[in-house]
Amino acid sequence: MEDNPDNYVLVLEDRSETKSPADPGRLSVVSGQDEKGKIKTVEPTEEHRAAFLVFKKNDGLLKNFMTNLRRQFNDPTHFGLYKVLANGFEEGVASLHAMLQNRESPENKAQLQEARVPFEDNPPAQKLSAIDPEKVDWKELERLGVSPEKLEANGNLNRLLNWQKTGLISLAVPFGDTTIYTEARLALRTGADGRLSLNIHTLRREPQLDFPYMGHTFSPEEKEQLLTQGNLGRTVELSPKKGEPFRAYVSVDRLTNELVSLRADRVQIPHEIKGVRLSEEQHRALTEGRPVQVEGMLSRHGKPFDATLQVNAEKRGIEFIFKDTLSNKERLKSSAKEAPAVRQIENKPQKRGIGR
Repeated sequence: MEDNPDNYVLVLEDRSETKSPADPGRLSVVSGQDEKGKIKTVEPTEEHRAAFLVFKKNDGLLKNFMTNLRRQFNDPTHFGLYKVLANGFEEGVASLHAMLQNRESPENKAQLQEARVPFEDNPPAQKLSAIDPEKVDWKELERLGVSPEKLEANGNLNRLLNWQKTGLISLAVPFGDTTIYTEARLALRTGADGRLSLNIHTLRREPQLDFPYMGHTFSPEEKEQLLTQGNLGRTVELSPKKGEPFRAYVSVDRLTNELVSLRADRVQIPHEIKGVRLSEEQHRALTEGRPVQVEGMLSRHGKPFDATLQVNAEKRGIEFIFKDTLSNKERLKSSAKEAPAVRQIENKPQKRGIGR
């Protein structure tokens, strides 16, 4: 077990057999999940240390774990869940037990509240409702040469109204006395004032990896990973200009070459994908952002297939990578040859000839 101050284990308190609500329950450490997703625990002793399930600060593993825990404990009132540092866990468990013996003490109550992992803090994600077309500023889109009719004709209207990015769309952007013709993906987002705003994701020749991305500087290995695979392959801590730092997956938008991030705590990795039950190691690897080879999955038509699975930030979930899929570096070379140049045309009045 790594001696990392950010690593912790979860200690489960079972009060189902206590005589009094104030009595401390039986303590055990979470060690994993069985094939059916049921939580497994072991005694909090050095003998079982290697079996402990270790969580990392700000990673997405806790969210997935809590989803299964809620399914197992329909009535969580008889249970408590607490974070204890993995390094020096025996002292931590002993201290936790002592505080639980006098849990109503103001000092103990405050410390227990800080260490407690509330069941209700991890509700299942709710799907956003579609955007009301009447709330969209269509005039803004029309100034870019985009109309609802054009979006509907190329299949992008439904995507735009469901909070998704469109495909690449040709834009005519007024710029002073000129018009710039380019391609971009469009998306609607809610601004700080609660109003809808249009996000324009312009086409780039290549990902911008030589500059810090939300406070994170990519190492040479990370740059190579993003260029070749399109996914970073791990989670990193990002620090937005406004807001708290968070761990996230990072990928390259394969249509625009823009870097995209996805908060790790908003991704729920299922334990079964396309009919295949993931092993604990496969599930952990996917949660951490690593690629996982899975064989024997079934398509919607019942045909078996194999693929590599990995979290893709741009796709907002797991993507299926097949052997014949172009690497991101090959795609960049291909798109560099085929990418249309940005055209700029001056909006000058045309001279008319006389007597012609």
